[in-house]
Amino acid sequence: MAQNSLAEAVPFTAEPQQRPNIEQPERQTRQAPQQHPQGEKLPVSKFEKCLMTVCGLALALLMVCVVSSKIAMSTAEHHLQSINNQVTTIQNHNTSKQQQINELQSRSRLDKIAKEQGLTLENARIRNVNK
Repeated sequence: MAQNSLAEAVPFTAEPQQRPNIEQPERQTRQAPQQHPQGEKLPVSKFEKCLMTVCGLALALLMVCVVSSKIAMSTAEHHLQSINNQVTTIQNHNTSKQQQINELQSRSRLDKIAKEQGLTLENARIRNVNK
């Protein structure tokens, strides 16, 4: 602020200024709450009864929801397990069929069938084509 010439010179005093004496408010003493005799019970209001009823119903509803969701989850897991078993069975079947295909396409089998049919293989007539 000194750069823009807006600062004011404040006289420096060696003695600190004294604050005016502020009176502290008197502290109020707390009184001990009155204790009820042990034999007497406080009455329950209608609002508290309604609140307890609503909370009890909500709690019962949540318990039913938890049980039903557990049953639904168990059913879904059982269904998933049966589907996984079907997938495994089909994969095994496909593997077996692929092995049969490879055996039927084997070069030795084809040569054997060709000889049985009276066919011969002439190397001069074979051409390899590469892309």
